[in-house]
Amino acid sequence: MSHQVAGSPSERAIVAARRLDAWAQRSDWRGSDPYDALNARRLAPRLPDHPLGLRLLTQAVKRSPLDLRPILGIPPGLSAATLALAASAYARGGWLPRTDARRHLDRCVERLEQLRCAGFGQPCWGYHFDVQTRVFFYPRTQPNTIATAFAGLGLLDAHEFGEHPRALELAVGAGEFFLQHVPQTKSAPGAYFGYLPGDSTPIHNASMLIAALLARLAAQTGRDDFGTAASAALDYTVSRQRPAGSWPYGEREGLEWVDGFHSGYVLDCLLTCVESGIGGSGAEEAWRRGVGFYADALVEPDGTPRYTPESRYPVDSQCAAQAIETLSRAASRLPELAERRWAAFDYSMRRLALPSGAFAFQRERWWTNRAAHPRWVQAPMLKALSWLIRSDEPSQTRSSSVAEALTDAR
Repeated sequence: MSHQVAGSPSERAIVAARRLDAWAQRSDWRGSDPYDALNARRLAPRLPDHPLGLRLLTQAVKRSPLDLRPILGIPPGLSAATLALAASAYARGGWLPRTDARRHLDRCVERLEQLRCAGFGQPCWGYHFDVQTRVFFYPRTQPNTIATAFAGLGLLDAHEFGEHPRALELAVGAGEFFLQHVPQTKSAPGAYFGYLPGDSTPIHNASMLIAALLARLAAQTGRDDFGTAASAALDYTVSRQRPAGSWPYGEREGLEWVDGFHSGYVLDCLLTCVESGIGGSGAEEAWRRGVGFYADALVEPDGTPRYTPESRYPVDSQCAAQAIETLSRAASRLPELAERRWAAFDYSMRRLALPSGAFAFQRERWWTNRAAHPRWVQAPMLKALSWLIRSDEPSQTRSSSVAEALTDAR
């Protein structure tokens, strides 16, 4: 499955980003999702009306070596989370001509506005499918923390890097949505945000994504309410770091596992808070210990992303993208990890890249699931590549010139 090209590491990353963007433009960022089974049209009248049945159906569609979506009548969809991650990639740039990047960025922001959830005065977003997890059910019409936080962070990138005129207003609105509709649960030290409006499930990556958004908004606007809420969420998660440096998915029975991409979310959000002036030396120390655990237990020396510390398989492209992004963000503070980001990129190109320019969903031990899920795989990978490219460049001027020089690369 190797799709390596000649050139320096930065040049190869730019070519990979451009190929992936070309795939995205052809597909209009629409496609399947690992968790879209409950959108089944042909099975809809017979869907099991029980949480376990809904979960089994979801997992069957997700894990099947054959694509069951055409049989079940599951149409391709467009996700707000996909657009948010893509907006971050286009705003950060470094791999497309500026005019092209700006056109794609403007389109992402425009479509994000169109996909806002109805019924709330503040901007908020959900998924384009119903979700049944081991914890709760929520419909496609309901906003959730992940989609809304991704949207807010993507909009902040559009404002800070792309100077988009409306993006900051929308991002501030997303922050106000969290303060008004997703109240924090106090749990000394600190307090955590829930996953949904009215929810009080203690899930670290969800709470920290909100904290990262609010920390950046506090730095942008000077608003104390954003900073205070971000600081409380940060205190909650930092205080619950395990001795080895990891965090469980959640602080409730049945949520004790550790995995690659959720760990990366927590680490990147923790670093965002530190960079925004929230948390101080204690937060940075927790981040350093966490990155140490992450690099040792969740990214093998050759760049292979592990799904959990105990298991390599399935090798998931979101874990690969997260490894590239988390290690790229860490490289300036922890130079000893600088080469590992390129190892993660090289692994992704050797073992996960597809001829189309997209990346496969998962590699099992004996077979590969080549589904090109936009929200789960392609948008996270494009965002990760934008971080990788920028992390290797000494200046904005150099990044722009390299991107222009590779305009025709495929």
